[in-house]
Amino acid sequence: MPQHFLTPHAGLSTGIGYCLSGMEEVREQVVRAVRDIPNDVIGRPAFLGAHSIGGLVLHIGEAEWFWMQMVVSGHTLTDQDKNAPYWDVLEDVDRVAQRGYTTVFCLEEAEKIRNQTRDVLFGYDDSHLDKVINFERHGKTTEHSLRWILHHLLDHEAQHKGQILMLKRVMGL
Repeated sequence: MPQHFLTPHAGLSTGIGYCLSGMEEVREQVVRAVRDIPNDVIGRPAFLGAHSIGGLVLHIGEAEWFWMQMVVSGHTLTDQDKNAPYWDVLEDVDRVAQRGYTTVFCLEEAEKIRNQTRDVLFGYDDSHLDKVINFERHGKTTEHSLRWILHHLLDHEAQHKGQILMLKRVMGL
């Protein structure tokens, strides 16, 4: 009988470890859904107004980078950051195709960001999960907990996974 268990990510406190393990499970589902998409399709929107699957993968990474590097770690956005392949990728629907990003490239960019997330999380323990993190953007301050941020990232990626699967179906993949 198939068994499905979620265990805390090794080396992390229990609560943070469970959060990361959930994120890792969803990421593996995204990778399985995307890895066999041909390079000539990864940057092509399924229909007018849609995002490409490659763009969505890079956007998943962008959101994770934003929340973990800027909100959690306090990084200030630089011009170099703005030139990253994933930055504002959904604002430029043709970027993946125009720059010739491959399926592997898109997945590797998301994995690099996940590695950075792991590195950040190894600096925290469960006592940090519910502490308030203030973040100011465009003159407005918001408050978040690390627990909420990790849940939000898992939920965000799961939603885009569904979108990717729907786009694959529409494209006949």
